[in-house]
Amino acid sequence: MSIKKKLLLTNFIVFAVMVALSLAYSFFANALQDKFPITGPDEEEFNAVAGILTSSRTEDEKAAAVEVYGYKYSVYDTENNVIRSYGNTLKNYELNIRSASPVVEAYSDKILIGVLQGGRVYAAVKMITRDNAFATAKKIALAVMIVSCAIVVFLACYYQVITIFPPLTVLQGGLKQVAAGNYAYRLKADKNDEIGAVIGEFEMMRRKLADLDKQKSEFDRQRGEIIAGISHDLKTPLTTIQGYTKGLMDGVANTPEKTARYLKTIYETALTMNALVNQLNDFSKMDIDTIEYTFMERDLVKLIQDFAAINIPIYATKGLKVVTDFPSTPVEADIDKDQFLRVVRNILDNSVKYKDKPEGTATIKVYSDGANAVLEIGDDGPGVSPHEIEYIFESYYRGDPSRTNPTTGSGLGLSIVKTVITAHEGTVEAVNDGGLKIIIKIPQRRKRN
Repeated sequence: MSIKKKLLLTNFIVFAVMVALSLAYSFFANALQDKFPITGPDEEEFNAVAGILTSSRTEDEKAAAVEVYGYKYSVYDTENNVIRSYGNTLKNYELNIRSASPVVEAYSDKILIGVLQGGRVYAAVKMITRDNAFATAKKIALAVMIVSCAIVVFLACYYQVITIFPPLTVLQGGLKQVAAGNYAYRLKADKNDEIGAVIGEFEMMRRKLADLDKQKSEFDRQRGEIIAGISHDLKTPLTTIQGYTKGLMDGVANTPEKTARYLKTIYETALTMNALVNQLNDFSKMDIDTIEYTFMERDLVKLIQDFAAINIPIYATKGLKVVTDFPSTPVEADIDKDQFLRVVRNILDNSVKYKDKPEGTATIKVYSDGANAVLEIGDDGPGVSPHEIEYIFESYYRGDPSRTNPTTGSGLGLSIVKTVITAHEGTVEAVNDGGLKIIIKIPQRRKRN
């Protein structure tokens, strides 16, 4: 039951009980009046007062005489209008005295002895109280009603407290635990109400935070490995450059051939260092997400053709034959040239790194599927195992666990591919098709802010 329904129900019960008790008290009071009726004066008192009323005494004398018995004297006309009164005037009561002989009438709290003479009603009125048992019963009934109301209100409040505040306390404890970084603290939503729904949402948030914390820990661990690996591998080329440079300075390279070999070694080692520094640069950009883009409507066919003309010979020297498949018509899309060519280069570099034969083959295909400009780059390498293929676009992931040397792959290449393509509002996926095939789709018609 929802908290709103609980509050409405308990408040309704409290209201209903109070109404019921009020009606019961009213019924009980009426029953008491019937049980404890007003009794008239005894015969001696009645005869004495009646005699005074029918005597020829003056008004003042009658008033003084009846007062001895506790009565107040009054005179009325037949229309119930007061002619003279000495106290205890009957107001809002209808006199039914139409007898020339004295009679008794009882009201809620008064006794009246009256007689009709000469068109006037002479009356003596006495205030009376019922038996003490009547008063005691009324007090008991009132006390029972008050206590009953108090009990019902207490039970209603107690019900609200035990159903609302304990889960709030549990939720507060969970929030404190999460705020302290304890994402393993679990809450059980065992209430089917608003608080239970909040606890359920809290649990979803806690699980997401726990997953993010786990990913961050793994990210930090892998980042530490990459930095440590690159830092370590920078020492080797630095030592090589230092050694060969000192050899040149000390004249160890005493022939032109030896000097040329020393210089070539220094140059190639510097290239290795440059590759390591570029990896560090990619690493920093992935970490703080500072890649900048300049989008422009471009022909993807022309873009890849120009890239292929320059880079096919270069990849051939690395043992990778690049084959192209282009349509005869342009395939235009909104593309950042430099970053998109970086994507192509990273994919082809992966094909070079993971080829399992002296000369591998990579095929670049460009076409339009009607809504997207599509780029497919597939190789004839070993591909990726089915359980790994969904992870290859994650940062620092390297499919071959034995590749611990950052110079052979930091795990950033395909992660950068996904980052760049996502910035193009496109999609990228990997499939095994006689090797590994990367399929990239860039929307051809979309609005940019």
